[in-house]
Amino acid sequence: MLRIVNRRQEIYDYFHNNGDCQQFFFDAAQKERYAAYYTRYAAYYTSMYLVQDTSESLLAHHARGFFSDPLAAYLEFWGVMQALIIQQDSISDLYEAVTSAELDIRALDSWQAVRTLRNACAGHPAKRDRPKNFPVTRTFMGRRFGGYPAITYEQWQAQGGISHPTVKLAALIDVYEGSGGQASGGVAVDEGAMATFHQAKMLDR
Repeated sequence: MLRIVNRRQEIYDYFHNNGDCQQFFFDAAQKERYAAYYTRYAAYYTSMYLVQDTSESLLAHHARGFFSDPLAAYLEFWGVMQALIIQQDSISDLYEAVTSAELDIRALDSWQAVRTLRNACAGHPAKRDRPKNFPVTRTFMGRRFGGYPAITYEQWQAQGGISHPTVKLAALIDVYEGSGGQASGGVAVDEGAMATFHQAKMLDR
């Protein structure tokens, strides 16, 4: 998460220390010509806050870990998963707000791995997003699921019976965030953020 926090701060600092960027978005004389950019600036601003809030909250929670109370930990798990999804959506909105291009998160395997885990633990894949030739699958997230080193959920699959898949949650988040690198969603976070950063610089030319 520190990598995302740092990239977000670079973008924020550039925008707020650059008079030309402020002029571009706020000059009343340009209101009609740049009407679309006022909407984009709102998207930029809200996305920046959401990226910051989710990153800092995830960092703090990872450092502390899940509560020993299984009921509290259960709610925390879903908070962590939803924060990751909100963060992804915010990064995508931020990227589009400044570059006018859409970030195709479907092509980012580690981003999709986060979403797949959330959907699996929620039981969503029972019928949707699966080819018809795939066996019907039901999943169940119990109260005592584990923690950041590894989580376990129960899965029932037609013709396959019951199994208990285990996912290394911390490692999954690290790959997404990019500390593990290579062709990961985290790298795309860097590329998306830096593209946004460089596009912002073009506004004062």
